Amino acid sequence: MTSIPRARARTWLLRYLPSEVLGTVAALAGAWATHEATGSLALAALVGSLAETVGYYTPVVVRAVRGHAGSGRVRAIRAAHGRGRATLAIAWLALRSIAVEFGPAELVDSLLVRPALLWMAGALWGPNPGAWLVGKLVADAVFYAIAIVSFESGRRIILPAPARPAPSRTASARTATPSGPLARPLIPGASR
Repeated sequence: MTSIPRARARTWLLRYLPSEVLGTVAALAGAWATHEATGSLALAALVGSLAETVGYYTPVVVRAVRGHAGSGRVRAIRAAHGRGRATLAIAWLALRSIAVEFGPAELVDSLLVRPALLWMAGALWGPNPGAWLVGKLVADAVFYAIAIVSFESGRRIILPAPARPAPSRTASARTATPSGPLARPLIPGASR
């Protein structure tokens, strides 16, 4: 059995823990507030689920937008085409990153795993918060297994391209195209 390098585990923890905490707090707060206001368990479950999604993905979206906004790719687009095109590029790159990292995990989790595990936990241990917490934690493990595989295999797409430093004047002078009579080919139409 292979062990996970500490640096990788730390990366995953720093990447996913803030979203998980915010999503869980939002779910509990949304469900509790809705149940207090309406007395409906069904409505509380629906609002809690939606609140968890919003709470979870808020830091994900902010991280993706901020990361791509500062990337070398977007800086080049902004310089060549202006802010409007750069804003569209940021939105596209962030959406693509989030879809690649979380799309497969969300599909499997939302449509199959989470409902089945919450139902099974309730059926095995009775309909109580402890049973549902166990179902949630097992579903989270499946979700993160898929999300981490997506993240690791799609790093090139998910992570923003690093900003490249501007070339120095001496570097650009060395790589500039020569001019003058020696720069022209001897035979017209031939390459130098």
